[in-house]
Amino acid sequence: MGRHHTSETTSPSPADQLASELQSLKSGSGLTYARLSERTHYAKSSWERWVNGKQFPPRDAVQSIASVCGGDAERLLELWRLADSRRITFVPLGAPAPATTAPVAGPADGGPLGEADSACRHRREAALLLRVALVSLALGAGGVLAAAGRRPFRREA
Repeated sequence: MGRHHTSETTSPSPADQLASELQSLKSGSGLTYARLSERTHYAKSSWERWVNGKQFPPRDAVQSIASVCGGDAERLLELWRLADSRRITFVPLGAPAPATTAPVAGPADGGPLGEADSACRHRREAALLLRVALVSLALGAGGVLAAAGRRPFRREA
């Protein structure tokens, strides 16, 4: 019984391509995750997640590994931008819709590096995580009170 072949080939996503490039760069350098961590300001566990494609790396980390391992920073950052543009962004309920403006020019376009955009994105993500944590805490406290058969703020007569 033969294998079924299709003429259609699927190419890896830009995020998978980026992880593969990071893996090749790390392997080619001969550095361990610990050595990579020593030469950058990122933890070895973070490098392991980014290089193996378990988590999407920050832009600065991609720039750092290119610098430390002698990679083509411009090419890696272009691949990072492409992968980042295809990531799903969650907008909390009630938040204003994202603006539909033209993308900020990057180094390949002759524009600024976009580090302010990256910092702004990190602040928005941190604010979203804080909201999720607070809602989770409130729901958890309500659940504990409900399980104990008590109502919050009930006055005893």
